[in-house]
Amino acid sequence: MPGVEWRGESAFALEPTSVGPVDWLFSDIVCYPARLLTLVERWRDSGLVRNFVCTLKFQGETDHDSAAAFAALPDARVLHLHHNKHELTFLLMR
Repeated sequence: MPGVEWRGESAFALEPTSVGPVDWLFSDIVCYPARLLTLVERWRDSGLVRNFVCTLKFQGETDHDSAAAFAALPDARVLHLHHNKHELTFLLMR
């Protein structure tokens, strides 16, 4: 698709500056929410991403502290959508 780039590498090793500015960053990575928060904060701090849509996947007990940390980011929303089972959807749109 024109204007869409897919990268087949580790999301955690990918440096925002190697990609440049992006309008949307989507993540459905299977990882602990605290690790995803680190990734989101790195990209957010870079100033290179306008919008995020990420799935927070909980393994075992719900990580309420991580969910609250996502929700505390400026302009963020954390939702439990209809098809989210033991997951939440993080949105940050500017």
